[in-house]
Amino acid sequence: MVWKGSRQVEDLTDAVAREMSADQWMTLTYWYRMLPAEGLPARNRFDPLEVWSAVARIVLFEIVGQGEDVIFRLVGEDFEMRAGSGLRGQRFSEIGNPAQVPPTLAIVEEMYRDGRPILSAGSLATLDRGYVGYRRLAMPFAEEDGGPARYILCCYAFDR
Repeated sequence: MVWKGSRQVEDLTDAVAREMSADQWMTLTYWYRMLPAEGLPARNRFDPLEVWSAVARIVLFEIVGQGEDVIFRLVGEDFEMRAGSGLRGQRFSEIGNPAQVPPTLAIVEEMYRDGRPILSAGSLATLDRGYVGYRRLAMPFAEEDGGPARYILCCYAFDR
């Protein structure tokens, strides 16, 4: 994990901001603008036009239970091109790299409990280029404004 976020944009240090791509920074500041006084922003308030340049690298997961797993709900073109198509509706635990499933689901459980964004780094098995490194900015969303985490929106930055 690179950074475990805060509910206050003021807590974001320059060092952490430098670890993010421009698209991740834009997506995170948009999330902060939507954040209600209590709880999390509603998923339906997310407008992809506000972060248009990041859409190809965005993945939306629905949280299963209290973070035991996630289901791919929306998969951006860049992510799909690297990881494969047909991910929508799939559970991460069933199709993810077995070495990455436990640490990734630990992050999901943590986000479910405390509702803070997390920046992490890892590698993704691609269809044609072996593994590619990434930084993943994950931000929790609720079903309704102020509710608990039900979705996680991830914005990826891939190594070239």
